[in-house]
Amino acid sequence: MEGIERLKNYPDVTFIEAISFDKLKESMVSDFEKRYRELTGNTMTLAAADPYRLILYACAVAIYQGYQYTDKAGKMGLLKYSTGDFLDNLAALKGITRNEAVPSRTTMRFTLSAVQSRKAVIPKGTRLKGQELYFETVEEGEIPAGELTTDVPTVCQTAGAIGNGYREGDITTLVDPLPFNAKVSNVEITDGGADREEDTDLAERIYLAPSKYSTAGPEPAYEYWVKTYSSAVDECRVITESPGEVDIYIMVDGKLPTESFIKELTEKLKNGEQRPLTDHVVVKAPETVKYEIDFTYYIRSSDRDMVDTIQKAVKNACNNFIAWQNKIGKDITPSQLISEIMQAGVQSVEIKKPSYIEISDSQIGITSEPVITYGGLRDG
Repeated sequence: MEGIERLKNYPDVTFIEAISFDKLKESMVSDFEKRYRELTGNTMTLAAADPYRLILYACAVAIYQGYQYTDKAGKMGLLKYSTGDFLDNLAALKGITRNEAVPSRTTMRFTLSAVQSRKAVIPKGTRLKGQELYFETVEEGEIPAGELTTDVPTVCQTAGAIGNGYREGDITTLVDPLPFNAKVSNVEITDGGADREEDTDLAERIYLAPSKYSTAGPEPAYEYWVKTYSSAVDECRVITESPGEVDIYIMVDGKLPTESFIKELTEKLKNGEQRPLTDHVVVKAPETVKYEIDFTYYIRSSDRDMVDTIQKAVKNACNNFIAWQNKIGKDITPSQLISEIMQAGVQSVEIKKPSYIEISDSQIGITSEPVITYGGLRDG
């Protein structure tokens, strides 16, 4: 999310001059004492337990709450801070609406028990079950006479990311009976499902929105339309190696996209309103570069009472590195892994793998299960 990262670099602003609650209280006490002196000619100093001071403190609570509302009201009009319904209204200024939850998709293969003399029809809306969720076909399928199988696009009946992750062959129960015997099985992992678009994703699209008005096909414009298609797309890299040729590499929920997702997104981008008519757009999964993680870490002897806590922190640090590294075109950088682990509170770490690996713009590093070894206590 390069747009969001850029927003973080913009100056912080405050609509209440960054006044703190303590500063407000002391200011009210000071103003009271000053005004009392102006009106009476006498000096009054409010002690810590003086009833007038306590009254002023009580008033300060309500006044400061008003300050906070004022500050929030101002910040909700700025993309850097805006959230929720305020962000939706900012989006409306750009003609953008928040993406609602969408169901996951897959391809179901229907296989006859025997060849038939006439075509076998699978009605649109035929339901299938995978563990706790139901799926349904989105178009009519047909097995021609003399053949045994056909593939039919299918969606989950429950919108959201909950339908993602069914592996090939996990969906095998036919709910609606057919007038012929057939086995069913998904031939792709289910993916593409996304929950209602989160604030960070919507803010990213608002930031990219001005690019959508261009007819020249700039990278941010393609990125905008890809992320508008589905908020499940968390990685998008646009590469143009020759005029008119546009390759778009994507990741979906941190995983490689399925063929059906690529096909549907490609069809969406063929819309002449979303790309220059002369552009040839190809959506692809990035090439994977395998790397391994293998390291040994040590904990200070003085921290022996925190071993369990630090061990958990090391595992979290490793996961943070994997998430940080899981970006298209990002080089495999072991120094980042060292930094994450050291912040977990270890005494030292010895990295066996990975070594530095250069990654091209069309590649992504994918790791296997990390090997994490606790080497024991060390002084120092």
